[in-house]
Amino acid sequence: MEEAFILLLIVGCIVLGLKVRKEDAERARRILAREGLGDTTKAIVEREGCVLFPVAISLSEDLLQNVRGETIEWDFPDKISREDPIEGIRRVAKLPDNLKLHVPEKWERFGDVLVVRLPHELDAHESAVAEAYAEILGVKSVLRDTGGVTGEFRTPVVRTLLGSDTVTVHRENGVLFKFDAAKIMFCSGNTDERVRASKITCDDELIVDMFAGIGYFSVPIAVYQKPRRVIACELNPEAYRYLVENIELNSVGGTVEPVLRDNRDLEGESIADRVFMGYVKTTHEYLRTAIRLVRDGGVIYYHETCPCELLPDRPIERLESAAGEGGFELLSLRQVKSYSPGVSHVVAEAKILKGG
Repeated sequence: MEEAFILLLIVGCIVLGLKVRKEDAERARRILAREGLGDTTKAIVEREGCVLFPVAISLSEDLLQNVRGETIEWDFPDKISREDPIEGIRRVAKLPDNLKLHVPEKWERFGDVLVVRLPHELDAHESAVAEAYAEILGVKSVLRDTGGVTGEFRTPVVRTLLGSDTVTVHRENGVLFKFDAAKIMFCSGNTDERVRASKITCDDELIVDMFAGIGYFSVPIAVYQKPRRVIACELNPEAYRYLVENIELNSVGGTVEPVLRDNRDLEGESIADRVFMGYVKTTHEYLRTAIRLVRDGGVIYYHETCPCELLPDRPIERLESAAGEGGFELLSLRQVKSYSPGVSHVVAEAKILKGG
């Protein structure tokens, strides 16, 4: 009896897995890693347009729904030990040994373009470091983040260390985003919120995306849901150009209407079922426009960067001020990410009540 139990346990550890579509694989991988649920002794398998992840324990129904996956049983092969990429980067980097530990373990990869922050200790060795990243990670260009983002259009402050072509096509959640990584910000910390938006059932609804950018919210919504129309408004001509390309790239031209304009100049009143406000820092200045555009009972998704000590009061107070007599029902207030020390990027989901 004891031997049978041990055999069953071993077999169960070998064959338990998570099956997701290939476009959902990166999100599933991140969640499994974050929750410590993956079986790191077994190899991930690709098969017939799907990715199979070995897992250490049974997965909850909530997690399965979140990653759009299913539990399977599979004979996963043993994982072959491979070199950690950072170890390879440090190994090939033409640097003095005492500087190799300063090579960052974190970077952001967008398609075949890499963005990395380097400490000042490596200022005189930028080219050597960039060449090492490119060799090990297989990217065409490497950019150095020298100052985050700046200005109304949140333009990245970067310098090109390697390569000349900084235009890339980045895949996230099965959606293709084309953009110039030297000119357009793409915040990987907002991935979960973009995925969440793509799962909102909005059949036959009219959506207004007030800060569309390159299509961060508009395109995934149109790819995965069936809205009647998505008005994607963008003021930055550079971002608008890629918004138009991404609409075509993802074959949602019949749904998403790009508009190059200040969103406060959008015409209409009470026209939208949902309004997305995916911007930060000064978003509250546009709340009255959002409330003008949304219908009675419609929902707005209001993003704000707020000092943690002012949560949850400040976003709610700003909604109350903009909503006026009609008021609103707060459906949720959640953190997207930490924006800076002591400051959170949050999103308030609010049903607007106009009455009458």
